[in-house]
Amino acid sequence: MIPFLLVLGGVLSDHATTTIGLRMNLSLREINPQYDPLWAVLVFWGAISLLMLTLPKERLRSLAANGMALVSYVGAANNTLVILGLLPGLAI
Repeated sequence: MIPFLLVLGGVLSDHATTTIGLRMNLSLREINPQYDPLWAVLVFWGAISLLMLTLPKERLRSLAANGMALVSYVGAANNTLVILGLLPGLAI
């Protein structure tokens, strides 16, 4: 249950930082105009479900599921670095 909640938090934080960055008038744009947070959650949840079904009930399954869930925070981290000016964003 924890990996699914982690994914939800990661995708929501990615969406929030994307919205903040786009509204800051930094001449930035979304690379994928068809990005939808709902699809992102469904893809991550599907991948975690497959991991849970295919891996044996051991530490490896828990590590793989939690690792996959933490990947959902990469977008939020990237957006935060762009907002802070530490990384260049894609300018229009």
